[in-house]
Amino acid sequence: MINHRNKYSAVTTFHLPKHIYGIEMINSFYANWPNEVTLTAFIENSSKIDNSAVKPKIIIKDFDKTVPEYQKFVRKYKEKEKYTDDFRFNVFRFAHKVYAIASALKNIKTKYLIWLDADIKTYKKLPFEFLDTLINQNSYMSYLGRENISVKHLNYSECGFLIFNTEHQIHERFWEDMMKMYDGGGLFQEKEWHDSYIFDVVRKKLEVEKKIDNFDISLIDFFNLKTDDHVFVSSVLGKYMDHKKGNRKQSKWSHELLYRIKREKEINS
Repeated sequence: MINHRNKYSAVTTFHLPKHIYGIEMINSFYANWPNEVTLTAFIENSSKIDNSAVKPKIIIKDFDKTVPEYQKFVRKYKEKEKYTDDFRFNVFRFAHKVYAIASALKNIKTKYLIWLDADIKTYKKLPFEFLDTLINQNSYMSYLGRENISVKHLNYSECGFLIFNTEHQIHERFWEDMMKMYDGGGLFQEKEWHDSYIFDVVRKKLEVEKKIDNFDISLIDFFNLKTDDHVFVSSVLGKYMDHKKGNRKQSKWSHELLYRIKREKEINS
């Protein structure tokens, strides 16, 4: 049996002071996640943060110093900056995530690594056992698919929350293929260049090639919202976390989460 401290760890990345909401994410993780799960945050301008109060549960690393591969990528493909006005092709913005995860995996001490976007806010105590419901022993990856929604332009997974099984047979192959996409420039041959699209390309390819099924979290305990473009809050993750993606960052909570909480109270009353 795996010791709780050796089972899950988490990783995120953000820029200070540009992404100040990342501090809220860290504080909510510290307050509500199990003590057995540590979060490594790769932060640009990390000297601006004092993490003495949250050690050892939160580990702060300077992104620029500890993830030099990202800057190599930027220098190599600098001419692609002209496409950054369209988020589908803003490769440099979304590549931070890929290189942060790859860096975290170099020193991984747990079986599972969880990715959390920096605009995720954990709003109540998250039991350790809940994490066990988000994995399948035979799957390499847990992710949020969008098969349950009707918004046609969102034809890629919601990659604000991911879980990787570092002991799975395809783990090394998956990251070899991912880094070929980035370091080797393979992603520039795809229809879109952001991380969610590229994760799906690599995931689906290996699912077919290796005949495996990955675990779609959105298919368990799905909660119907008034709008169906926020699969994170609609999923079982919405019981504990909010994803304040896009313009929701300016609000205390996403309007989808507020609706979910209201409806749950009505249903249970």
